[in-house]
Amino acid sequence: MGAAPAAIRPRLASLSARAIAFAVDSVVLLSFLALAAFAAGLQLLIRSEFGDVDAPDSAYYTMLGISVAVVPLWGALNAALHRWRGQTAGQYVAGIRVVRADGSPPGWGSVIVRLLALHPLLFHPFLAPGWLLVAFIATAQTVSEAVLVVTGALVLLSLVAPVVAAVMVLTDGGRRALHDRVAGTTVVAVG
Repeated sequence: MGAAPAAIRPRLASLSARAIAFAVDSVVLLSFLALAAFAAGLQLLIRSEFGDVDAPDSAYYTMLGISVAVVPLWGALNAALHRWRGQTAGQYVAGIRVVRADGSPPGWGSVIVRLLALHPLLFHPFLAPGWLLVAFIATAQTVSEAVLVVTGALVLLSLVAPVVAAVMVLTDGGRRALHDRVAGTTVVAVG
């Protein structure tokens, strides 16, 4: 009787494939941000009667709400894509996929932990100006040091997360970023 066949190990995603995926996802995020900015600005313009009168305070709060809503909507979209396909739009273009250590698709728990663990899609540099705006408006309204600290931390994390992810992928033998290690996932080449 012959030996059992060795388990087929998937090919790990390269840093360049992950960078391409991040770039494509960044373009998608930028589109989300542009759409939100357009909607926020349009409602402000309409509520100011196209600049003829001062817009009410509620128009500015609506503008802030629309701007802040991008983050949970962006996170929900990426969580759904990771759970449904195991890949974001950028990962699809780059030909890579997220899997658990055993090769199975990630479950909801892994997906959520992965996104919250300093994932560069949720803590993206494009989101840093929005967090700065939230910090400015919130501290002007509440004069709360806690709000300033939290939003300042989000700005810092948004600037640092992609660097941390790249360094971890380069130094980890399994090419896993911090969010992969925490969630027990890895990124592999498709096909």
